[in-house]
Amino acid sequence: MLTHLQRTRTRLFEVADGCLFAISLLAAYYLRDACVGWFNWEALAPIGDYLWLVPVVALIGPIVLAGQGFYESPRPAHRLRALFAILRSCSFTVIGLILVLFVLRQQYARSVVILVGTISGILVSIRYEVAFHFQSQRFAQEQLRRRALWVGLPHENRQLRDALTRIERDTLADLGEFNPVTQPVDEFVRALHDQSVNVVILNLAGIDRDHATRVLLACANEGVEVVVRPGITSLPSPQVSVDRFGGEAVFYYRAQSAPLSHLVIKQTFDYIAATLLLVVLSPLLALIAAAVKLTSPGPVFYRQVRCGLNGRSFGMLKFRSMTAGAEQQQAALAGQNEMRGPVFKVSKDPRVTPLGRVLRRHSLDELPQLWNVMRGEMSLVGPRPLPFEEVKRFDQDTHRRRLSVKPGLTCLWQISGRNDIADFADWVRLDLAYIDQWSLWLDFKILVATIPAALFGRGAR
Repeated sequence: MLTHLQRTRTRLFEVADGCLFAISLLAAYYLRDACVGWFNWEALAPIGDYLWLVPVVALIGPIVLAGQGFYESPRPAHRLRALFAILRSCSFTVIGLILVLFVLRQQYARSVVILVGTISGILVSIRYEVAFHFQSQRFAQEQLRRRALWVGLPHENRQLRDALTRIERDTLADLGEFNPVTQPVDEFVRALHDQSVNVVILNLAGIDRDHATRVLLACANEGVEVVVRPGITSLPSPQVSVDRFGGEAVFYYRAQSAPLSHLVIKQTFDYIAATLLLVVLSPLLALIAAAVKLTSPGPVFYRQVRCGLNGRSFGMLKFRSMTAGAEQQQAALAGQNEMRGPVFKVSKDPRVTPLGRVLRRHSLDELPQLWNVMRGEMSLVGPRPLPFEEVKRFDQDTHRRRLSVKPGLTCLWQISGRNDIADFADWVRLDLAYIDQWSLWLDFKILVATIPAALFGRGAR
């Protein structure tokens, strides 16, 4: 499918489903309110107390649906899978609401929260069935399918056709080919007229500038859309968009696969969540700070310059878990390093204080980095930031791709055994897998998995 059309359609469905989740919350409140009046139960809180949850549930619902692959394929064969995705997503949304209310220490009627999942499941299922029925109609299929004429060398067009997914093939009505090298442009214009072409797929591989220009000018005169394939296939997983630079159209290549809109959501969530967590956890932070100060001489916080996004330096904060002046002693412990590669890890580090071992085991020493998240230097989820000296010792250029995203408070390495991983190559493999497979749903799963990993100290020493 032409990806911009697919994305537009998906965004419309996401917005529609977000509105349905919001409506579900209001419907759940009034349904519960009616039951309260009927059975003379304890009165509900005023509707105004619930209004702030409307945008929350409208945002969480579509994100969870997308994470379940609900928007990936409209094919009839996937109908049952879509319905199961709705069921799982509504359940996860209810769990997410409960977690939000728990963190914020808000007390609301549990029946309202549960009804949100039930009503939203029914409404989204109805919306899906309506869209499914419409897309199954012959008229809709004719309107949704693009009448495509392929322009380029035959073997290059064949190669591109073979690379199409099944869904992309279903959304194109193939009208044949035109070879601009051997056929005059007049024949191309006649084909546009005779076959009512509404999109031209221009394959630039092997075609010179003059031939391509004539085709583009003809399409501009006829008002026909053009999809241009530049023929550059050596870049891994390219994310290419068209922009303007110097007054000309240019291709903009992004090495990261994440949609920009999802990155904005991630950044916004980081700011909000970090702020709320700092407020909610402030008593615990004060208690840890007092304990650090009373149990060993030295400052409460440890600040170290670390490598951030694209290698930019920033001062990362931690509760001090080692004795004062521990950095000066690291060279003497180099022979005890247990991590293969450029990083330094010692499981029974003599520099760690007794309190520091407890803090490290449960990752409590990392909590001050919520301040780094608020400052935009870190994210809640991302590869752990490393000191500059360790980054300089990277022996493979691909290792630096860890720096292509913001470092995080937690990551796949953090929940996959942490100190049980003894080879830096395995650590990097997890980080690159996170970067390549990133999604809002993956961040959510990592955040949820971090809670038991921190509470029980899994993989920490």
